[in-house]
Amino acid sequence: MLSPADKRAVARQFGRAAASYDANARIQAQVAGELAALLPGLDLPAGARVLEIGCGTGLLTRRALPLLPDIGQWLASDLSPAMAARCRIACGGDPRLRFAAMDGEAPALAPGSVDLVCSSLALQWFADPAASLAAWRRLLRPGGRLLVATLADGTFQEWQAALAAAGAGPVGLSYPSLSAMRGWLPGLTVTSHALVETHPDSRHFLLGLRDIGAGFAARRLDAARLRRAMRALEAAGPVQITYQLAILRAATECHP
Repeated sequence: MLSPADKRAVARQFGRAAASYDANARIQAQVAGELAALLPGLDLPAGARVLEIGCGTGLLTRRALPLLPDIGQWLASDLSPAMAARCRIACGGDPRLRFAAMDGEAPALAPGSVDLVCSSLALQWFADPAASLAAWRRLLRPGGRLLVATLADGTFQEWQAALAAAGAGPVGLSYPSLSAMRGWLPGLTVTSHALVETHPDSRHFLLGLRDIGAGFAARRLDAARLRRAMRALEAAGPVQITYQLAILRAATECHP
């Protein structure tokens, strides 16, 4: 669980990575595409209001807007002001778009004010994902939807195995099991599949994390253990890294 100080550090890291994010966010772009493809099937009402949590540079925003011609407003928000600003630049002047630097764990919107809350690969950074999902659902109007992509247990399993081989404990985030996720919210459905990213070597993998702002670790490795872990990660050849993607969906009841 991230402390308030950790959270501020994460926001700073993502802010520093705003300019380099898109060039390195291959998995993140793939996930955004998968999530965007699900949006037309939600049958949102004409004039729908959408809140996006953790918009980053707009990977989801850019893909979603052309697929939803009838929505009324899309509010793209991010904890990092630099990321929200980058999203604004990337998305151009669509009149339906609004932007906000906002804490997704405490969104500053009225209950029952939006038709969709969506989020791509932000929830894993939150201190209490279950509480955040419950807060997001309270923002929904009757018939509103939640659509969230996050990461589950099994993510970075190759790197964690390399760390263990180097005599180091886990570093970075820990990821919940799918069964734990299913208990986060009544009526929540969770589906999952693995995505695999290939890197030429361990340095490329670690620098890629840094350049998307995702290299946060509350505990730093000493240089010797880090080198051993990098060698262990490369022992089998090209470095392959698993992301265990989880798609979370929920809805509120429609009033008669």
